[in-house]
Amino acid sequence: MKIRVLAIAPYEGLKGLLESMVQDDSRIELDIEVADLHNAIPIVHAAKDRYDVILSRGGTSRLIRRHVTIPVVDIPVSGYDILRVLTLVKNSNSKVAIIGFPNICRGVAEVSSLLDFDIPIYSVEEAEDVPEALQKAFAHGIQIVLGDVVTVNTAEQMGYNGILITTGRESVIEALGEVKRMYDVVWRAQENEHLFERILEHHRTGVMAVDEKGGVIYANEAASALLGYDRTVIRGMNLTGIDPVWGRYLEEATRLQADTAQKQTRWFQRRQINIEIIVPAEQSKTNCKFFIYLYPAQTKQDSTVISSFEITERIAAFAQIMGSSSPIQQTIKRAKTMAQSDLPLWIAGEAGSGKKLFCQAIHSASSHASDELHIIPCDQLSEEEQAAMLFGTDVTPGLLFKESVGTICLEQIQQLSLALQRKLLTVMQAGTQARLIVTSIQPIKLLLKREEMDHDFVQAFMDMNLSLPPLRERLEDIEEIARVLIANYNSRHGKQIVGIRPEVLEDDLMHKLWPGNIEQLKLVIESMLACTNGHYVGVKEAKDGWRKVKESLQSDVVRHTAELNLSGTWDEIEQRILLEILQKEGMNQSKAAKRLGINRSTLWRKLKDVLQ
Repeated sequence: MKIRVLAIAPYEGLKGLLESMVQDDSRIELDIEVADLHNAIPIVHAAKDRYDVILSRGGTSRLIRRHVTIPVVDIPVSGYDILRVLTLVKNSNSKVAIIGFPNICRGVAEVSSLLDFDIPIYSVEEAEDVPEALQKAFAHGIQIVLGDVVTVNTAEQMGYNGILITTGRESVIEALGEVKRMYDVVWRAQENEHLFERILEHHRTGVMAVDEKGGVIYANEAASALLGYDRTVIRGMNLTGIDPVWGRYLEEATRLQADTAQKQTRWFQRRQINIEIIVPAEQSKTNCKFFIYLYPAQTKQDSTVISSFEITERIAAFAQIMGSSSPIQQTIKRAKTMAQSDLPLWIAGEAGSGKKLFCQAIHSASSHASDELHIIPCDQLSEEEQAAMLFGTDVTPGLLFKESVGTICLEQIQQLSLALQRKLLTVMQAGTQARLIVTSIQPIKLLLKREEMDHDFVQAFMDMNLSLPPLRERLEDIEEIARVLIANYNSRHGKQIVGIRPEVLEDDLMHKLWPGNIEQLKLVIESMLACTNGHYVGVKEAKDGWRKVKESLQSDVVRHTAELNLSGTWDEIEQRILLEILQKEGMNQSKAAKRLGINRSTLWRKLKDVLQ
């Protein structure tokens, strides 16, 4: 493969020398332009991506190197080049000086010392320094200056003689050899880079290189997919723009690194991704501050169970809790205050009174709002599932120990076993990353006396508990709640219902006790709306709605009855029914007895033959 070389020759004679020396070189494909210093910059910019190496001399090569990323090889000013020009002026009657960049001046100083030839030397760092150096030289009686193209051209513009230090064949040979050596090194490095990049691109682990401000320098295909972006887009993005929580992660990783010179690793978990952040002890020249590795979380069944209780849709805020009555407004005010605390919180309220809604609103208003919210129905899980979800297993950390979890809400806390209540209390006392919220239908003071509740566990919530008012204590809020339900129903079903007639609202809805609270109200109103074809829910539509609700409930009863085995004697049927209720209550006899409206001893007597 030929090496594509662009040569920028500061003077015409160098172009001819280069052409003559590469015509028989099978490895080099050479294009030559004659330009000096700033005149060379537009040429190299126009030639971007067309060449492997750029070849030039002196100050021109130094300037080009600042504007390109490909290798730039400098044609050196050799001792032979200097010797030739010093031999030319050695016996001159005119005062001679050398003005040039440090590399030329050092060479002249060495050779002139060997020749025992004393010559003033004026070293410059930049081309802009040449006129001032010439003025100093001429002020000291110098008549002829030796130097690079810029020195000679500037001297002639000022009316003085200049002699160019030209490049000889040996310098060109050395430069072309360096071109080949540099190309081979760069080619091998690029091949290795492509190999490593192919390895990274096909690896299932997400890999990112990130600068100190959170900018993504590199991200492989897996990292892009885990974060939900195309790999062509994510590079150059800032992680905090993807998710503000990244700012905290990087800050914590940096804080750890400040305490030691060793490599530091920090683990987090975010949206089912395990995150490893490494701050290397030695920083690279590419501005890479962090190496970040993203691992998909466990895909086993226990992880699936955990993720199924995460609230990933839009989480409610306090503004979505409807009602302007004093009871609900005072409750909202207390809840907002409690949202600012990280202490465990107990929410008590009748079925359907809005415990889950308050839990979401408290999470949204808390410092954990950007983290995950998990709402776990304790009555739907076995004790083993509850333990695995909260405290983890051998392969999966529990929610209580995951960095990504902000709030954990345990619904029906009375369904958590005594052993798990005590274990949870121990973790609460030690401190957790997540904020814990528990809910119950019964008031906390009543549960304090129940045998299925650990006294110390309940006592830990006595200073942070919230009691939600039932709907029957704020009937004046029904109209406002109904308005929202109507709007939502219209948007889902394409209707244009604008309200409920006063006779329905005041004489019907506001005269019910609503034992099922908001959920029951929602069921009834939506049934009325389904029966409404006009703009208002009137008396007829209300009656049709109530009838529809009753038919639905009767249908459920019939369907449930059909599922029962009604064969055998009355005592056998009764035993099957009682056993089913007991199983649905987690084999808790007290709960089953309460649900059946009988005392515990009666339940035990009727089922003792089965249970023993």
